[in-house]
Amino acid sequence: MRLRLEPRCFHLEIEDDGRGLPPDVAASATGRNGLRNMRRRMEDVGGEFFIGPGSNGGTLVRLTVPWAGTRAPRH
Repeated sequence: MRLRLEPRCFHLEIEDDGRGLPPDVAASATGRNGLRNMRRRMEDVGGEFFIGPGSNGGTLVRLTVPWAGTRAPRH
């Protein structure tokens, strides 16, 4: 778990070193309720949601949340 603070937003990353998600789940991130809800909640606050392969073969979930009154920078 990593938390990175920036002037306009913060990034919360959760990564494991497991088997990872099947490519179709990571690519769409809309087929499952939990993933769909995380994406929607980030959009509701002007943030971003990312899920994909981690650096060690597992899964990476990144939430980018803007501070009040700002928009998250696009990565």
